[in-house]
Amino acid sequence: MMALRRRKVQMKITGKPVKKKKRKATIRREAALSSITHQLATAHALQAPLYECWERKDLFEPHAGVGTVVVTRKTPGNQVLMAAFQVDVFCLGVKDTHCMLLSENDYRFRLQQIETHQELSEAHPACAKKLVEGAQIYAESLGFSPHRDYEFAKRIFGDIKENQCHRSFTFGRDGKPMYMAGPNDNAQFRKKVMNTLTTRLGKNGFHYLMPLNEPECKDC
Repeated sequence: MMALRRRKVQMKITGKPVKKKKRKATIRREAALSSITHQLATAHALQAPLYECWERKDLFEPHAGVGTVVVTRKTPGNQVLMAAFQVDVFCLGVKDTHCMLLSENDYRFRLQQIETHQELSEAHPACAKKLVEGAQIYAESLGFSPHRDYEFAKRIFGDIKENQCHRSFTFGRDGKPMYMAGPNDNAQFRKKVMNTLTTRLGKNGFHYLMPLNEPECKDC
């Protein structure tokens, strides 16, 4: 009788880790399946019709230079594929980008979040593409690479034809690149940008604006 009880206790003790491992394995499988499902849904949404496009209204004004360009497609199931590009038209090109599949309500919420920092105006899809890709080409000519997710996010442009945009964009400011250090640019990043510009253009080949408490770059 005592031996039977000991076996039951052992089964309970040894059974717990097994169940825990099974739960973890199940969670991992479900997460992987969810990720694959989302990727497939996103890939399908890339073929959906264009929906809305937005850009920062005063993007090229001297006080601005950095803003968001949004391109969206809407699926038959009323989901919105949203690609948001943070674009520096004075120097760095595509600094950040996000591509996500959202409900209509979540999409509107995201737009509202963006508009807490900048005023958006509607953009022609061809002009949105021309603006984003043109800014990045300019940045690459200075030695700067786009955000790591740019190659995927720009797939949202699909078959949009740039020649349907009759606007022209002039990158840089006053004929030169203008690096305006952003609030999220740490000292190491700022130094890297300054060194890249100096190597490519020389000390007098560009403009820059640092935070008020940042000492002038003497080594650039």
